[in-house]
Amino acid sequence: MTVSELIQKLQTMPPHALVVSEGYEDGYDAVKKVSLISVAENPKKEWYVGKYIDSKKADALEVVFLNAENKTDK
Repeated sequence: MTVSELIQKLQTMPPHALVVSEGYEDGYDAVKKVSLISVAENPKKEWYVGKYIDSKKADALEVVFLNAENKTDK
């Protein structure tokens, strides 16, 4: 999903609704930060690992990351 697609979808939602992202293993957490990060495709193909990993390489893909708070972020 692109930023433009996300904005379009968010514009159809209640404006005071909480934004969440996936929790560690189960459930959902509130988003605490939106940032740009650099990633590359993860060479590991197991179903339980993310499709992307952090990358500092020149050809890394810059993506918007919705960073979730966790239970220790009180």
